[in-house]
Amino acid sequence: MKKIWGVMLLLMGLAMFFTIPSKARQIQEIRDLSGGTVLMMKFCFYTISILLMGGGVQKLKGLPKKDS
Repeated sequence: MKKIWGVMLLLMGLAMFFTIPSKARQIQEIRDLSGGTVLMMKFCFYTISILLMGGGVQKLKGLPKKDS
């Protein structure tokens, strides 16, 4: 179960990381936001995606090794 959870965290972090620029552009077009606000929003989203990826990697590294 930890392996599935780790893979899902890693994939969601990667997906979020690569969709941030387009989503930030869409949000900026919908609302008239200043450059500083968009920069802060991008920073927060990138931080969340990096934490998701780190959590996924940590779950995958914490799996016990099987002896063969």
